[in-house]
Amino acid sequence: MQQFDQPAHQGNLQPEEVHLSDYINVLYRRRKIALAVFAAVVIGVTGYTLTAQPVYEATATLHVKDDKVKGGNFLGELGLSRDNPVQTEIEILKSRTNAEETVRRLHLNWVVDKRSNGSTFRLREFTTLAEQPVYRVRLTGGGGYEVAADSGGATVASGMSGALARGDGFTLLLDELQGKAGESFRLSLAPFNNVAAGLRNGVRATEVGKGTNIIKLSYQHSDPRRAAEVINTLAQVYLERSVTLKTQEASRSVEFIAQQLEQVRATLNGAEDELENYKTTTGVVKLDSEAEGLIERLSETEKGLAAVTLRRKQAEFAVDALQGAIGRQDSYAPAILLDEPVVASLAQSMAQLEIERRGLLVEFSAAHPAVQTLSDRISETQGRLLSTYQTILQGLASSTRTLQGDFARYEAELKKLPGAELELARLTRRASVNADIYIFLLQKHEEARIAQASTISNINIIDPAIVPDKPIKPQKKKNLLLGLIVGAMAAVGIAFFREYLDDTIKDSDSAKRLLGVPTLALIPYIGRQDDSRKLREEGAVPPERTLIAHLEPRSAPAEAFRALRTALHFAGSGKKSQVLLVTSTVPGEGKTTISANLAVTMAQTGSRVLLVGCDLRKPTLHEMFNTNNSPGLTDHLIGDATIAAAVHATGIFNLDFISAGTVPPNPAELLGSTAMRELIEKLRTDYDLILLDAPPALAVTDAAVLTPLADRTIVVLQVGGVSTKAAQRTLEILRTTPTPIAGLVLNDKTNKGVDYYGYYGRYGKYAYGYGYGYGEGDGKEKRKG
Repeated sequence: MQQFDQPAHQGNLQPEEVHLSDYINVLYRRRKIALAVFAAVVIGVTGYTLTAQPVYEATATLHVKDDKVKGGNFLGELGLSRDNPVQTEIEILKSRTNAEETVRRLHLNWVVDKRSNGSTFRLREFTTLAEQPVYRVRLTGGGGYEVAADSGGATVASGMSGALARGDGFTLLLDELQGKAGESFRLSLAPFNNVAAGLRNGVRATEVGKGTNIIKLSYQHSDPRRAAEVINTLAQVYLERSVTLKTQEASRSVEFIAQQLEQVRATLNGAEDELENYKTTTGVVKLDSEAEGLIERLSETEKGLAAVTLRRKQAEFAVDALQGAIGRQDSYAPAILLDEPVVASLAQSMAQLEIERRGLLVEFSAAHPAVQTLSDRISETQGRLLSTYQTILQGLASSTRTLQGDFARYEAELKKLPGAELELARLTRRASVNADIYIFLLQKHEEARIAQASTISNINIIDPAIVPDKPIKPQKKKNLLLGLIVGAMAAVGIAFFREYLDDTIKDSDSAKRLLGVPTLALIPYIGRQDDSRKLREEGAVPPERTLIAHLEPRSAPAEAFRALRTALHFAGSGKKSQVLLVTSTVPGEGKTTISANLAVTMAQTGSRVLLVGCDLRKPTLHEMFNTNNSPGLTDHLIGDATIAAAVHATGIFNLDFISAGTVPPNPAELLGSTAMRELIEKLRTDYDLILLDAPPALAVTDAAVLTPLADRTIVVLQVGGVSTKAAQRTLEILRTTPTPIAGLVLNDKTNKGVDYYGYYGRYGKYAYGYGYGYGEGDGKEKRKG
């Protein structure tokens, strides 16, 4: 017989080849936890899907216009000052200012919850200065209500439906209030900034496609009407703000001209009244032709001064706007003074450069060299445009000085007229000049107002949001399908993860591959007696079929013990194998059951067999044969009992056993004593085979102490119950002893092994149906195997 103590045998093992059946077997072995995980995921997803609050999404579509050039007026038609990139428009759309205005218009910070089912109303106004603005509104009947702090306390205010209720820093207006007395709802004022921030985070704005200038604006809410209101209000606020920003220049011009009109109108009224009074008082009603010509020249000069002053103000507005745009690095050109050839030419150049830059941005980023080159050229053109406006300002200043000189000269000539004509000329000039200026300013005011009114936003609302009729969440079919998929993936993952963590010995192949020791037999699950129906009906636990080889000789476990007997016979062919030591790695692996059934199987061949209980720490062998533990092995070794007294009859032909006896304080010393060695030598002459039921080798040293007394060692391993490292350590301990290791016996004590092998059930039925010619079990009652 070979002694399996060569570690080189393990080192030369080839890597295990993995087949599809191995993966299937893993899933079959871990089917319980896999099914549990799968069921948990599916049930969780199903529960969430069926109980989740529906969420609706309202969507609006906006178009950012990118006008093309019409005719020669690039800036007027293109409006570069109004044309922002789509991404910039999206950021403006989602800006904090727009969100706050939307919250303010829709009163999104007014929160009504915990409302009675029968109460309905419209909340028109709600303000409070309280630090904790949470109130309980209770209906008193007849359209009346009372307001108190939600935490309890005195009434803050009371009122009627349609009337404003006032309290200390508190106002509330409820309209169309309906409900029974005693019904209530909670009213609170959420932090304005938090609501605005939540709105900004909830609104989604994206460009539909690349280069389409179409913005899709969407918002999700559990109330479909609220979702549509938020989108439409935000779009309207954004559109209004866009128009406001784009009419700043025209607005400033209109405001300035309106101020001038007010002043000129007052002056003109006063001048006309003074002229009329003078004519009535003095009787002088007409000037000569020279005086009329002088007054006409004075009027034209003063009107020219007013026109130059207005043009200079417009140029100053343009310079301020251009300097601000250059500071912000915006591509911008003022939409005024386009009648100047140089301004129109530079504006046209900027328009063309911007068109080219927009075309490149479709394919390249802003950091691309070609885009950077065009951006630099736009900045350069913008600088030249600023210089042009500054030059125009200088020219207008020079024109102003010239006109002021002419005005002074004409006024000096006017003073040379006779006294009566001089005063009449002065009053006539004043009335005429102010009338001309007033008519001029009226014309310019209308032009500026028309320009302001004609300034439209580059944003068009293509499709406003409508109230959605179907929720987008939860998507029941999709969720359930994903639940099934994710549940299956999680189940498979957990199954393989548990398999990865499980390093126990599971079958003979893994045992030989990992331990380098052959497997003598695999003992199927023995279990309990199946025919104890009466005990089961009474609620009692049926007895275990521990001596299965004797009680049910045609069962699959009994046949496995006969296979073990055969394996031991051929493994020890030609060598002395009278004393066999049976041990295990840790307690509870079924070592004693294996020893007892192997002894029964050996006795069935006609050999005289003795089973010795050497587990002096936790003896259980005597329980299998329903005898007392004493006297036993310990009692004989310490001299309290003879061999004849220690040996017990089992009631089975050719089988005796020695129980462990009284539990001693020094088991290892007794088992390694001379008395123990002499006892085994004496028993060798009386029996054909001696089985030593030893303690676990890894737990205590008793098994190692007993090995010199045995011819071979049998190691019992529980299927799925012993880690590989523990089994390897056990074999390392046993290889240090002089007794060779016969092999391993895998014991499926907990029925886990049925997941690793499936042939024993079919094989057991075959063995039970036809039997084998060993002579055992004749005349015995058949049992279900």
